[in-house]
Amino acid sequence: MRLRLLLLIAGTEAAIIWWVADSEIIRSVYLICYSLMMPTVLFMLAARVLVRRGLLRRDEALLGYIALTAAVPIVGFGGLRFLMPAAGFLRYFAETQPQWRPWLSYLAGMPVLQNAGAVEALFRGGAAVPWDAWVRPIAFWSAYLLILAGAWTGLGISLDRLWVREERLTYPVTALPLRITDPSDDLTGRATFWVGVSAPVVLQSLLALREWYPAVPAIQLKAFDLAPLLALQKPWSAIPDLPIGLYPMAIGLAYLVPSHVSFSCWFFWLATRVSCVVAAALGIETGSSGAARFPYREEQSAGAWVAFAVLLVIGAAARWRAMPRNGDRLHVAAAVWAAMCLLACSSLIVLTGVPPVIALGIVGVYAAYVLTGARVRAEAGGQWTFAPATWTPARVVTALSGTDGLSDRAMLAVGHFDLVHVDIRAQSLPYFMEGLKIADTAGLGLRRVVGCVAAATVLAIALGWWSGLTSFHAVGAATVKSNAYALWKVRYGMQQMDSVAANPTRFDRDGATAMAAGALITVGLAAIRARFFGFALHPVGYVLSNTYTMNAFFVPFLVAWLAKALIVRFGGVHVYRRSVGFFLGLIVGDITVQAAWTIIGRLLDAPVYQFLS
Repeated sequence: MRLRLLLLIAGTEAAIIWWVADSEIIRSVYLICYSLMMPTVLFMLAARVLVRRGLLRRDEALLGYIALTAAVPIVGFGGLRFLMPAAGFLRYFAETQPQWRPWLSYLAGMPVLQNAGAVEALFRGGAAVPWDAWVRPIAFWSAYLLILAGAWTGLGISLDRLWVREERLTYPVTALPLRITDPSDDLTGRATFWVGVSAPVVLQSLLALREWYPAVPAIQLKAFDLAPLLALQKPWSAIPDLPIGLYPMAIGLAYLVPSHVSFSCWFFWLATRVSCVVAAALGIETGSSGAARFPYREEQSAGAWVAFAVLLVIGAAARWRAMPRNGDRLHVAAAVWAAMCLLACSSLIVLTGVPPVIALGIVGVYAAYVLTGARVRAEAGGQWTFAPATWTPARVVTALSGTDGLSDRAMLAVGHFDLVHVDIRAQSLPYFMEGLKIADTAGLGLRRVVGCVAAATVLAIALGWWSGLTSFHAVGAATVKSNAYALWKVRYGMQQMDSVAANPTRFDRDGATAMAAGALITVGLAAIRARFFGFALHPVGYVLSNTYTMNAFFVPFLVAWLAKALIVRFGGVHVYRRSVGFFLGLIVGDITVQAAWTIIGRLLDAPVYQFLS
């Protein structure tokens, strides 16, 4: 591997992570929450120019893209972002909110800030980072995230051959980097591509200008809830929400998804809304909390995600056993390595005071969520990937075990680990699996890819702590100058912890029953598809149906599916292949225009329109 490539990747990664901290923490404009992240797509577009001019080889450009996409997300939501304000949350807010004071006695020995001055500096801002006070939190959480990254690397290697070469999954997110970096591809020479690019550039630019000049006419593209505007009567008023959004990037990605998968995605999302209407017509109260939880959307989702992961593991194990004994056994060693890493993560949780069985359960459910998320991305793409939002791994485990046997210290530890487990977008497995697909297509060696990703991950964590803490200490994590989402997420997590501790629970029979129902539906759909070739409903659609992913992108999936069906029906396969350029243009145009306005806002030091709701 040439030195200039290593320097290019390291320098680009440093610039991206600084930009992410400046944009997301200080300016509240999100760059890396997408499956196709803005900064890495810009890197890919710049790499295309270098490849065409002979200054960079295609394999080097793709290797850089793989390393960046697998490493950079760890600094965001579900990675370092929530951990920073969480390190001092209880000590800071206990001064003005008495509900947090009983928890202070349990903070000793926890991987959080122990110095009152350091806590003040974090939340009030205008101070340098007291690095000596951060040594313990940085060391502990860096170790935990690195071990998780090691588990995802092992899991990815163990599944690479099965998903990429045997099942030949589509990996919709990989279509753009593979085509953009191919010097022989005339994608940018086609008029349809530039028509696709121009549509979001114009529409999103009008929205950005309207943020500054309200008289500018513009069409809202991000989702808004249509249900309140319809003034529906019972039983239709039982529909919880009807988010309508026309995200160009989401439409473009959904167009690359196989039709039976995209159909299943919007069909099952719609079915969950219909189930609420049917329940209301039968006199069943619907909701999402308290006594009115039917149709138990989060509980169903949790069961579906865990069951789908179990099916993936069982299927992989069966195919591994069928391989010749003298065949490639790397996948077995990689699976063992992944299991060892997950056990190490469980051990770190135990060290903070959590009982071993609970720790193993939490890590097991989390691994299931991340594995399912990777498979969902491999088959259905998606602009972003969310696991069940409120039924986090800790919630799933405590619903089955109860919380009345957990000590307050254990509850405190579980609450902090939940800030990592609550959002899978920071974990590398979905990106790494896409990287392995790209590597297989481009002929990149596995050892080369793994080594580059590992080095980039270590660098990302180091740069992430530096850039994130510097930004939080500059503006103050509790001030209006800082992005409110990270602090809100920490507050919500701590409130959940405090509520559960104050009201211990036992086995959640209703929640467990709904989880079992979700698992059975998932297994049933998989069994029917295995038995009847061509069955229209795919389990991936049901797995996604109760998540933020489909809540935001129901309309893009429907539009993309309908467009593809009409184009194939009346134009044939030839016209469909030519139309792909237009939808890739939608993706490129949407990403680049958002990035451009983000940069303009930074240069002008002005607030920028938030393109994603």
